Amino acid sequence: MQVQLLNPGDPTKQYAVIFYQGDEAFSGLLEFAEKYHVTSAHFAAIGALDGATLGWFDPQRKMYKKIPIQGQHEVIGMSGDIALYKEKPVVHTHMIVGSPVGTTQGGHVLEAYVSPTLEVMVTVDPVTMQKRFDQATELTLIDPALK
Repeated sequence: MQVQLLNPGDPTKQYAVIFYQGDEAFSGLLEFAEKYHVTSAHFAAIGALDGATLGWFDPQRKMYKKIPIQGQHEVIGMSGDIALYKEKPVVHTHMIVGSPVGTTQGGHVLEAYVSPTLEVMVTVDPVTMQKRFDQATELTLIDPALK
């Protein structure tokens, strides 16, 4: 992974976070957030993968049903955010991928193995976003009321 700050000096920072062959993107985004002390951000990405695990949240079971993605796929779109939970950054991202025959699959990203690149454009906001644990869903959700 390589990182470049695109607008030095601005209170809202924009980064290009570029992943390469074999990098695991979800853990890489968390590593980026920790290293650069990100407390609030949103991002979008395009690129390609060679395997991933996406998820679909089942509200009855309160857990993710895993969706395995095997082989080479184009990342048609990936978007997400970063916020703090218990003073640590949490990455939340969804992705749509296209197969070699043009079919698509999508969901919550659990892991994604880059091949050959994934270009993530991250906007780091000057105001911290906080998450709270939601008893009803057993998920951590952004709560704008928390400071």
